[in-house]
Amino acid sequence: MTYNEDSSASGHDEPWIQWFCGLKGHEMFCEVERSYIEDGFNLYGLRACVSNFSDCLDLILDRIGPDDSDDSHLTQSACTLYGLIHARYIITAHGLDAMYNKYAAKEFGTCPLVQCAGQPVLPVGLRDEMGADTVKIFCPKCSCVYHPPPIKSRSSHHGGAGVDGAAFGTTFPHLFLMTFSNLVPDRLPRDTTYVPRVFGFRVHVSARQRTTATSSGLLASSSARSNGSRRQIGIVRKSSASKADATTQVKAEAKVEDGKKSKSVKRRSSDGETGGKKSDGNGDSSTPKRQRTET
Repeated sequence: MTYNEDSSASGHDEPWIQWFCGLKGHEMFCEVERSYIEDGFNLYGLRACVSNFSDCLDLILDRIGPDDSDDSHLTQSACTLYGLIHARYIITAHGLDAMYNKYAAKEFGTCPLVQCAGQPVLPVGLRDEMGADTVKIFCPKCSCVYHPPPIKSRSSHHGGAGVDGAAFGTTFPHLFLMTFSNLVPDRLPRDTTYVPRVFGFRVHVSARQRTTATSSGLLASSSARSNGSRRQIGIVRKSSASKADATTQVKAEAKVEDGKKSKSVKRRSSDGETGGKKSDGNGDSSTPKRQRTET
């Protein structure tokens, strides 16, 4: 349980409980009766929840003065202990009556939903353990839970932002409405639900679905185009590489072919010269010899 450190416990003349409930942001708290706190049965099991239990209890009951407890850690523990006691007290008959007066005065605030038309709300905790979550407000008309407005934007009658939800518990608002059944408002009718319109025409659900589908399609097509362009770039790069490889291969084959041709020509010329020399040596000639005739 946190408290405003600017408003320290030291130096105040009022009782500790009044001082605590008067802190900024603690407007939702009610003053727990002293007799309830003095009854040890009501505090059963709380000793293990806070450190310096006895000193904290003495501070809450004004058994020790503020000057004797000028310790921020002790004050913090006392605030936590009071919050746990408060959660038990507000579900008793006296506690429900004290909270009834605050509810009737709209000290807990009103529902932020426009259709609820200023319906008073009740504080509620989403968990019963300290430190789990901050206090929320429950609207009995729309049955919704909201965050309380922040301190800067609310009036002096609205508090709760930053207050631990365990100080009110999960039971209080529902037990309160069961006890004071005359305060239960009519449920919010369905025809008062806000209907979106464009130029005065209702926006059909299918139109919103189409819009969602179109948006998804545009995103998908954009992604596909991006992937396609990347794929195309990859293909072009591969094609260019293939063409370069093919050109290199053709050039290599041409060089090999030229080499073969040059070798063939050299071989033929060499064979021709060798054949001519053999013909001259054997006396065989392709030209017929002239025969000498006797007259």
